[in-house]
Amino acid sequence: MELETFTCIEMAVFDATTLSGTYQVMNGAAQQADTGSVGFQDDIKLLKIYNDGSTGVTISYDGVVKHDYLPSKGTMIIDLQSNHSTGFQGSGTLNGRKGQLVYGKGTASSAGLNIYISGYK
Repeated sequence: MELETFTCIEMAVFDATTLSGTYQVMNGAAQQADTGSVGFQDDIKLLKIYNDGSTGVTISYDGVVKHDYLPSKGTMIIDLQSNHSTGFQGSGTLNGRKGQLVYGKGTASSAGLNIYISGYK
């Protein structure tokens, strides 16, 4: 069944003043205490991360490998539907999976600044 309208996951808000030199989960249960969710609450087709912090952040999707870098005041949008399976036929679309964690590391930001993580389906 196809959806006729978009849905979105609850936005995760990570306190950029707690950034450190090691990877930390930015969309874990502590950031989503209202629902008790860990990671994305549902599969997503679009991921948006906005760094309102005063320092850049290195992004990882496994907590080990550096996957991207998001500068201060930068926005990253990943449209998973624009990509296709790498299989032989190249068909099918990609989704961010339910429960996917987003990790970040960097230098602690100035007080009162956050990193916002949103997902849409």
